[in-house]
Amino acid sequence: MTATLKRTEGAIKAEARQRAFSVLRKAWKRRSAEGFTANELAIALGRDKAQVSRVLNGHSPTMTLETLALFLDGMGYRLRIDCEADEDVVVPNRSLVAEAGVNKVA
Repeated sequence: MTATLKRTEGAIKAEARQRAFSVLRKAWKRRSAEGFTANELAIALGRDKAQVSRVLNGHSPTMTLETLALFLDGMGYRLRIDCEADEDVVVPNRSLVAEAGVNKVA
């Protein structure tokens, strides 16, 4: 492995939260367009509608993988997890990467 970009812990966690929320929003956008409501999801999950709304609106900063999987299941989705090597990630503008908390290591 040659010199790589080492991201800060904060940048890694922020990206993980953003990706998790993005996956949830993608599923919710489709289901809500089909007429599925937050109240129906709350009933399916056995949760309070206010809690479901907080998660769907991104106001639950500590959402776990388990919560994400539970919400997706309640909407008829399955969580799929994958990874990619740093060298396979296309970064169109490396200067933006540096601003996002990435440090170069040898």
